[in-house]
Amino acid sequence: MLGDAPDAHSFLRQWLAVAVARLPQVDGALLLVEDEAGLLVPGAKWPEQITDVSTYAQAAQACADSRRDVVLPLPASPDRPQTSTEHQVVVASPLFSAQRLIGVIVFMTSRGGEADATRTVTDLQWGAGWLDALARSRGREAEQAALQRARSGLDLVALIAQYDKVDDACLAVAAELARAVGGLRVAIGLAAPGGRMRLVALSHAAWFDRKSQQAAAIERAMAEAVEQRCSLSWPPVYGDSQRVDLAQHDVAGSMPGPDDTPGGVLTVPIVAGARAVGAVLWHLPATQVTPAFMSQVEGIAVVLAPLLARLQDASRWFSGAVPARLRRGWAALRDPRRPAFVVGGSLLLLVLGMVALVPTAYRVPARAVLEGQVQRVIAAPFEGFVVEAPARAGQRVARGELLARLDDRDLSIEQARLRAELAQQEQKLSEAMAAHNRAEAALTSAQVGESLAKLEQITQRLQRTRVEAPFDGVLVAGDWSQAIGSPIEQGKMLFTLAPLTGYRVVLKVDERDVRDIVPGQTGMLVLSGMAADRFPFVVRQISVANAEDGANVFRVEADLVGTPERLRPGMEGVGKIDAGERTLLWIATRRLVGWVRVMLWRYLP
Repeated sequence: MLGDAPDAHSFLRQWLAVAVARLPQVDGALLLVEDEAGLLVPGAKWPEQITDVSTYAQAAQACADSRRDVVLPLPASPDRPQTSTEHQVVVASPLFSAQRLIGVIVFMTSRGGEADATRTVTDLQWGAGWLDALARSRGREAEQAALQRARSGLDLVALIAQYDKVDDACLAVAAELARAVGGLRVAIGLAAPGGRMRLVALSHAAWFDRKSQQAAAIERAMAEAVEQRCSLSWPPVYGDSQRVDLAQHDVAGSMPGPDDTPGGVLTVPIVAGARAVGAVLWHLPATQVTPAFMSQVEGIAVVLAPLLARLQDASRWFSGAVPARLRRGWAALRDPRRPAFVVGGSLLLLVLGMVALVPTAYRVPARAVLEGQVQRVIAAPFEGFVVEAPARAGQRVARGELLARLDDRDLSIEQARLRAELAQQEQKLSEAMAAHNRAEAALTSAQVGESLAKLEQITQRLQRTRVEAPFDGVLVAGDWSQAIGSPIEQGKMLFTLAPLTGYRVVLKVDERDVRDIVPGQTGMLVLSGMAADRFPFVVRQISVANAEDGANVFRVEADLVGTPERLRPGMEGVGKIDAGERTLLWIATRRLVGWVRVMLWRYLP
């Protein structure tokens, strides 16, 4: 039955056998059908032993051209002399479906049965629907295959679009191709600068050794296909002796298929225009290496080529992205339809020329701290305890104003004891003088002097329990209001007092910029609390260097010009010292040039 035919060739043979059974006195028949390109080609013959179909060629051609029945005498040949062909003709009849020529049936019959054959062929037009159904089925299969290829291509485009690095994209593509196609292993290599192939992705492997023998063999197979600009396989698909496939044979031999079955290898170059981007290598069973699969893989390589080339260019700054952008920019500048690029390029050149040639003010920036011109440290006069501390840092105080008071109870007791002891010694001295005892009087007189000295010392210490401001100013440091009753040691700093009559600016200049600073230079200071105001200063001296925050900075002292009342010691900001005129290019690159010089001095012999 026609519906039970396993394939298209069997279907056509069965259809032709049915047609011949309806035709009288047929010695041979040939069925021509449309191929994928729309050409009429032999689809079936009866009997199968016919080897020479040239007998039917003229009638078939005339029938296809005229689109109607054609009857021609059987041509003579060395095998068939004229006397044997006088009673035979070749009949060709077109087969239509919806006014479309879908085939031609050609058969050889006797002259007497010519009219009967023509009438019978007319009946066969009803059977042309089977051939039309076959053609439509083939078309649907081709459309489904094309749709599947397009869907696979779009999936690959969406997959690659998720990655910014070409190596990551190749890893994802290799895993996807191995899953979709069913290959045992898929490898992707990219062409490195110089033409050498570099294996970047291997499916079913999270990591591989690029120096292994297997990786080297795969790279050789890829290079072999890229150099010849054609797809190579083992076993060979087309058997072209001009193609060199030694590396494919080596890879297939080193990687057998499952259950030790012969393994096959198919390598397809990835080419974008005239540029070789890389290659894809499939390792799969040898039975799957077919022309149809090669065609499918070549379509995948066409989709991959521009995407991988773009990612590869984006990852290569000096050989990819930068030259490409420069070429696009140069093409835009030469394009008369885009005058904006010419104007923009001219302005850019003008700006670069000004940056490189026009001098401007060069100012050295530095962190700045405001300090008093004179600072007075008030220390603890003796050991004791803080009883009162009404003043704190940042407060303005007047001369003689109480800053803090120490505990004086022990000193008062000691003062009372010394006074009593002094009174006793004076009484004893009076008695010795009354008795004219000179020795006793002299000894007692010395004791009285000692007691007087101790009493004077205690009295002075009692006076110094009041810590007072020595002059008008502002307290820069010191706050004992939260430490009432705490013990203090002699000489410990209690307060730092600065006068309101003068300030100095302490600039912390980086050691790379200190060479451009000399005493007498001027500058401007902007404080964090007064960002809208600028205060001029004059550099007075350059002091020693200190390490701060991992950098070596020099302490540069400068005097403020004028003394605004709003200033307070301890304010911080940024100061800039005028160091002459330089070009913007020199200012922007001075530190980089200095660093390069130091590195060259360090590493060059």
